[in-house]
Amino acid sequence: MAEPVFGGVTIKTEPVYAKNTIACVCFQGMWRWYVTEREYWFLNVEMEERFDIQVLNEDTAKAFLEAIQEEQVSTAELRSELQHFRGTHPEGDEWLKYVPSFLVNFDQKLFFSMFPEPASYEHYMPEGWTGSYSDFLERVPETERYWEAQGKSLFEESFS
Repeated sequence: MAEPVFGGVTIKTEPVYAKNTIACVCFQGMWRWYVTEREYWFLNVEMEERFDIQVLNEDTAKAFLEAIQEEQVSTAELRSELQHFRGTHPEGDEWLKYVPSFLVNFDQKLFFSMFPEPASYEHYMPEGWTGSYSDFLERVPETERYWEAQGKSLFEESFS
């Protein structure tokens, strides 16, 4: 079975509103984007679907990120897909699938959620972590903000 084409690139998972989410991850000073199943981001919940990693934290991040390497997508790919999607004149709130749901900073032990449905990911934090349900878009480095082009938000420009 062929994998979906997303942003002109073949990837394993496509964003689907409230199901397959876009997550921003900072680990060892490197910022990366992933499109994954939403369940991965309950950090202190034991689950087999997360490669038998019982608690996802700064100690298990390397193994986890290696396991989801195929789910990684670049800022340019996300920007390209969002721009293409804008060009198709979607109706309603379909564009919400392109809003990132999580920011996980393994270096600073911080977790932010903007997950659009009731799930309270921020309540499932490993020991020593801080979790918050809040808008984290300004916390993402400008170079990684795929939703911005020429200093403007593609979310606000096309969908507001």
